Amino acid sequence: MSDIGERRRSQRVDAKLRMELQVGDDGQERSAELETLNISTSGVYFVSDHFLAPMTKLALGLEVAVPGAGENQNDHALVQCQGLVVRSQPEEPQAEGTTYEVAVFFTWIEPEGQAILEEHINLLVAGD
Repeated sequence: MSDIGERRRSQRVDAKLRMELQVGDDGQERSAELETLNISTSGVYFVSDHFLAPMTKLALGLEVAVPGAGENQNDHALVQCQGLVVRSQPEEPQAEGTTYEVAVFFTWIEPEGQAILEEHINLLVAGD
């Protein structure tokens, strides 16, 4: 029997990746550097100290480790993505100092970045 509450189609893995985030369709672009909690090929989950309302459009840059030429070495690639906030907990702005857990669905990933992200996730899954 399937889990009715689970809607994900992509495998999600715990990953602490450096992430650049840009918000701003209103002419007031804001940016921040954050760290992911987990990732999949369809989205990302992270903590923010600012409230991001559902359906907010974001531009993201994910720093992903890719296997390097040398033993135990990794190079890094910055994967450019765009996404929509699908969930923020708490669901409404709170007092200053509150942190928010934010889920984002990718609406676009650069083609080369998609392959890099998939490879990185596969490496994380294989390491578990």
